[in-house]
Amino acid sequence: MALRLLLPLLLLAATFLIAQTQGIGSSASDCCLKNSQAAIPRGLVKSYILQGPESGCLLRSVVFITKKNKKICASPSDPAVQKLMQNLDKRVKNDKKDGKRGQSPRSGGRPRRHKRQRV
Repeated sequence: MALRLLLPLLLLAATFLIAQTQGIGSSASDCCLKNSQAAIPRGLVKSYILQGPESGCLLRSVVFITKKNKKICASPSDPAVQKLMQNLDKRVKNDKKDGKRGQSPRSGGRPRRHKRQRV
């Protein structure tokens, strides 16, 4: 009789332990574990994200996203990193201004062809 009561409890406990080990229900985030000391080329980067305790990460970092969608972690207190962040902010601001005017640059470098008017 005691075995009938114990078996469902053991199954429930085993299910709970398996779910914990597989990470079900946990909110794991992709955090930087260390910051790069190398200089980051300006033309390589397209955007950045700030990381810290508010995002669930222990290390404060600036995560730069490259044009090939790679991530580079850098120290937010580094003056070169701060300058790169300012340059990216200016680029985004200028892109928004150009978008509001309706002037989007054409790809391919060729001027737009105009249709001939018939007389």
